[in-house]
Amino acid sequence: MTRAAPAYRWNTSAAAEAFDLAAEFIHPLYLTVQDEVIRQLPFDKAESFLVVDLGAGSGRLIERILNQFPESRALLVDQSEPFLAIAERKLHRFGNRYIFAPRRLQADWFSDLPEAPQAIVSMSAIHHLDAAEKQTLYSHCFKALAPGGVFINGDEYRPESDADYLAALEWWTTQKEAAEARGQIPTSFHPMFEAWYDRNVRRFGEPRKSGDDCHETIAAQMGYLRNAGFKRTEAVWNKKLWGVVVARK
Repeated sequence: MTRAAPAYRWNTSAAAEAFDLAAEFIHPLYLTVQDEVIRQLPFDKAESFLVVDLGAGSGRLIERILNQFPESRALLVDQSEPFLAIAERKLHRFGNRYIFAPRRLQADWFSDLPEAPQAIVSMSAIHHLDAAEKQTLYSHCFKALAPGGVFINGDEYRPESDADYLAALEWWTTQKEAAEARGQIPTSFHPMFEAWYDRNVRRFGEPRKSGDDCHETIAAQMGYLRNAGFKRTEAVWNKKLWGVVVARK
């Protein structure tokens, strides 16, 4: 397995394990976004299809998809070995229904595809790419999808106004602090909170680089998807910093 760069924040087992344990408390709408992503998959329960999860992390989303669609198969793309190690333990019971592509989203993950997928999904990952990287990724997704395929991104999107954007970041901060105080988030995760707060709130408005939280509006990203070739794009759900965008080939 190709090793991820040491500087990558999820390249430690402690951080990956803590996030997997407490994801729905770290992200207060995490399960709601997952529910909506799964709801948008246009398949019957008995239908066979291949789904790609971009930034699959510890396999939480794919585990739910493989459970709900017993004939589905999955390719998990993620650069973090610690996350994929957790996913391996989580998904082992599904036998040969999943494979890993230990790559960055900016890399040629599509070369690991056994066939053209009918669906590509992502959850809280693509916002870490800068604008040019997002556009390149969407182009790869369009080319990789089978005809009639669907791309579904449940992610963080900034509001149009700076005032609303900062307010949403501050709201999320209070939610995370409250969850930590209730013991729902491991205290070992606090340094990650502090680094996030410094990047996004204390230094609000400063330029972002690839790997940061490069939040863009839903409208901007739907434009990127249309430019990549998707003709049908729709924002199906949006609240605070989170939204679900669907694009069909």
